[in-house]
Amino acid sequence: MAAKKPGGDLGELLSLDLDNLSIDEIDIIEEITGGSLDELKKPGTRRGPMLRAMAVVLKRRTDPNFSIKDAGRLRIQLKPGKAKPDPTAPSA
Repeated sequence: MAAKKPGGDLGELLSLDLDNLSIDEIDIIEEITGGSLDELKKPGTRRGPMLRAMAVVLKRRTDPNFSIKDAGRLRIQLKPGKAKPDPTAPSA
């Protein structure tokens, strides 16, 4: 049996859903980033620290030893929000 690499499968994609985090997980994210989730959503705010913190939280659900450094090597796919309709598109 092959040994598990530290940090897990670094090629896997994580889908992040803010509505699916526990209060403890939100607290960890805010502690790692040094800001509230509300502040992190403001335009112009750096996204890297928030994404790294979310990856740590999500990966620790299955791997308690997952580190902040491990998170930096992950690829993250954000769930798309509801797209606004294109006002120039022909109506159906």
